[in-house]
Amino acid sequence: MKFCSLSPLVFPHALNHPIDWSGQFDRSQKDFSLDVEIGFGMGEILMRKAQDFPEKCFVGIEQIWERIYKTMRSMTLAEYAFSNIRILQMDAYIVFERLFATQSINNVYCLFPCPWPKKKHVKHRLFSPYFLKLLNDRLKPKGILQIVTDSQVYFDWVLEQAEATGFSVVTNIIQAQFDTKFERKWKAGGQEEFFEIKMIKTEHRDIPVKEDVFLKGYKVNIFDPQKFNFSDVIGDVTIVLKQFLFDERVQSGEVMMLVSEQDMTQYFRVAIIKKESGWRICKAEGQVFFPTPGIAQALEEVYKKIKEAAL
Repeated sequence: MKFCSLSPLVFPHALNHPIDWSGQFDRSQKDFSLDVEIGFGMGEILMRKAQDFPEKCFVGIEQIWERIYKTMRSMTLAEYAFSNIRILQMDAYIVFERLFATQSINNVYCLFPCPWPKKKHVKHRLFSPYFLKLLNDRLKPKGILQIVTDSQVYFDWVLEQAEATGFSVVTNIIQAQFDTKFERKWKAGGQEEFFEIKMIKTEHRDIPVKEDVFLKGYKVNIFDPQKFNFSDVIGDVTIVLKQFLFDERVQSGEVMMLVSEQDMTQYFRVAIIKKESGWRICKAEGQVFFPTPGIAQALEEVYKKIKEAAL
């Protein structure tokens, strides 16, 4: 049986934001040291660093479940306990915007990020000026961001983004030394040299932690499900209707929507429930999401459409 322990996984929707990371590791806040790896792949570096520096704590960010599973499987089978590793399956933008406090991280590293070589895909690249300033805010003074890439084009692009982000920049041409799956792949293909960027925080750039928005409930006296008609909202916040269901027997319905804002896209369900005093419109139970301004707007849009239909 291919068993792996899920204990390293952190489920942020159930926690206060930003997360108390020293508490997650059951460590004292005094002298607490935290490093973060973006896109840890098969977890080779994450596990190696955790074993070499047991006094430090490490958070790994990865979106692909297969890689997370293989990493946790390796951790489970290893003799070392790896109690100083936590894992997040999330987009890095969301993680740094919401889950880490200002000046709470010692170092961030990212080895062989996707270079998104096509021109139309440049917008997907990590380490835009905004993202670099975001990392700057979350890093402690003199904290280091390390990026290693196999792509000269991506290397040059990152350097162009770094201006006025509060970092001093040191670059090196290095040999293969990390022994990760992707480094071995490039080396097997004949690549001997790789591009390293080290950014040392020298000035602070203020990017406040994004806070959760309070989601209010609404009430209407009249609701006719046959007349409910939701038009998609397109703009800085885009809200797309995916499904509307109504159960006559229990007099309740749900509106499922896709809400997109800035770098975040979430599914969100709104409940419409018959009460003695009227109809209640609120977030549906049993879902996980970040309560953002876009989510609050989606809830309000459903309320507005129901009000309009009752006129």
